[in-house]
Amino acid sequence: MIFRALIAELKRIASCRIYLCSLTLFPMLSILFFAIFFHNNAIDNLPIAVIDNDQTTTSQSLISLFDATPSVWVAFRAQSHSEAELLMRRGEIVAFVMIPKHFESQILQAQSTTVALYNSGTNISTNGFIERDIQSVVTTFGAAVTLNILGSKGLNQQQGLAQIMPVTFESHLLFNPYLNYGYYIAPCFMALIIIMFTSLSTVYAIAERKGNTQSTTIGRTLPTTVAMSFWGAIMLLMLKIVVNIPILGNIWLIFGGTIALIIAYQAIAILIVEISRSRHLALSLCSGYAVLAFTFSGLTFPTSAFYTPLKIASLFFPFTYYIELMVDQTVRGASSIYSVGLVGKMLLFSIAPIFLRKRL
Repeated sequence: MIFRALIAELKRIASCRIYLCSLTLFPMLSILFFAIFFHNNAIDNLPIAVIDNDQTTTSQSLISLFDATPSVWVAFRAQSHSEAELLMRRGEIVAFVMIPKHFESQILQAQSTTVALYNSGTNISTNGFIERDIQSVVTTFGAAVTLNILGSKGLNQQQGLAQIMPVTFESHLLFNPYLNYGYYIAPCFMALIIIMFTSLSTVYAIAERKGNTQSTTIGRTLPTTVAMSFWGAIMLLMLKIVVNIPILGNIWLIFGGTIALIIAYQAIAILIVEISRSRHLALSLCSGYAVLAFTFSGLTFPTSAFYTPLKIASLFFPFTYYIELMVDQTVRGASSIYSVGLVGKMLLFSIAPIFLRKRL
């Protein structure tokens, strides 16, 4: 019965262009798009403007340091605050820096001076990078000036550093030293594409079809399982070769988790079909459920900061466990024993149709 249903479904796929494209062309184009998009995706050359009200060699040296920072590109030399603000409103820059008048003279007289940074605030990520790097440049520049002043008083460099920074702070990025967005955003988007096409193809395979017994359901959904598992393998290949994600853990465990994710969303799609009894409604519900998985995965906002009801809700999305598995087995390089349980949690979703299906 399973084999007969499988053959019939393959003939149906071959005769339906949309069904065929949802299993082949659309996933391929989506994975290829995100692979190219996140290739070498460290944040760099963010455009800023500089207002130099001092126009001295010292202020020019500081601007050169800004431009030498990888994440910053001094795209404009604005003449006033209003001009820089207009550039920001047009979207041509994401921030601007204002160097005050008498900047050089105040430094030479050992007086405190202020370099102001104006961030747009519209993008938390880019604003964080710019603020961090501009602050780092200004701090380094100020320390160098202070060292020169202390050196003129007879202190050597080591003594001068002790005067400037009696307590030092060290920060170590253990798992993503390059701060590459592609390391955790690319797997998320690619996997999200796979589960969306998995859900939609599963709905199309069984919704409004007669004779959905256990055997025929397996036969009808098996092409989707195989096709999406293939694209899951291609996804991992693209992540490794194109996006250059360091897979420090077990790649076979990741692939097994990808198959578990596909099976889980197929089971949920079957459950939704049984509840809705309508192909159009099931397609809408599956799309919404797949998209919500991104929100509840904890990728953009940590689940530890969720309200308790939302924390509980996040447990009902297999995607949450998959993202944790990907992070553990790629950049963290965690032992497989810590991630096997995540695969098991995803597979638990495969029993979802049992509760409402009388013939499964």
